Amino acid sequence: MACFSKSLQPAERNYKIHDKELLAIVHALTHFHHYLQGNVHQTNFFSDHANLKYFTTKQTLTHRQACWSVLLGTYDYVIIPKPGKLNQADALSRHPDHKEGIASDNAECVLLDPSKFLLKPEQFHLRALHNTAIPTGLDEDLQASLIDVIAKDNSTGLGKKLKELITSGPRQVTKGLQDWNYENGLFLHKGLVYIPDNENVQRKVMQQFHDNIMGHPGQWKTVELITQEYWWPGIMEFMKSYIKGCATCQTTKIKPPVKVPLKPNEIPLGIWETITMDFIVNLPPSNGYDSILTVVDRHSKAIILAPCHKTITAEQTSQLLIDYVWKRMGFPLTIILD
Repeated sequence: MACFSKSLQPAERNYKIHDKELLAIVHALTHFHHYLQGNVHQTNFFSDHANLKYFTTKQTLTHRQACWSVLLGTYDYVIIPKPGKLNQADALSRHPDHKEGIASDNAECVLLDPSKFLLKPEQFHLRALHNTAIPTGLDEDLQASLIDVIAKDNSTGLGKKLKELITSGPRQVTKGLQDWNYENGLFLHKGLVYIPDNENVQRKVMQQFHDNIMGHPGQWKTVELITQEYWWPGIMEFMKSYIKGCATCQTTKIKPPVKVPLKPNEIPLGIWETITMDFIVNLPPSNGYDSILTVVDRHSKAIILAPCHKTITAEQTSQLLIDYVWKRMGFPLTIILD
């Protein structure tokens, strides 16, 4: 008789219950492989969990389960369900001190360390405490221009009044301004930096995302990038007109080729009104000729063949048409050739 006990590793404690049950079988086979592998007697596993039936149906196996499948295939075993009341072996693993370790699993754990963010500690706390925050990628020159424009608005009284309403206005008024915030000298609308009605500043925002960062992306990609951090009334129309007027985009834009619709030739009303003609060249010499001028009437499909040379000229071709076509059928209204 032999006994084997093993505590679960921290990662193994997070396995699903059917994976834990199968892990126990894998550990047992691995530990006692010198007794079990190749044994003429079949190995019996007693388990009080019906969760192992999960693996009796077709499943998409994880990488870990696929490795276990290869290992299990080298042993001859059967799994015998046995209720926990009749399974006395459970008492060996149910120590009172084990519950404390299981209960404290995954407690007080930090999923994302603040050091993983390109933020200063005070900026990180600002993001955690408020539902709005200034974008970290805000260009210094752009931020200075924004603050300057807002300061000018303050001098006229408009920006100052808006700031007072947002920060310390009466409750009846601030109910309609819940989407607004004021931080570090900037107005935020639903967490996005508000750009005042100043074309120069709005153009700088476009230049930062369209011209500098991404290298002239398309219209919808530019919209996606800017609307993640900025907002102002009429932003969509401004971006569309800016991109349409971008010289670099217009010169490098790949335009689909214009397809000229195919137009079939009109059906002639009479015979020998419309003819097609072409040459058959490089034929074996016959009576001093090596080519044939082929003329076909599109109405009756009648054909006229005229012997000629491969080096025939335009004047000689006209003479062949007079001698072989015009003298017999009259001159056609339309000639189709390549």
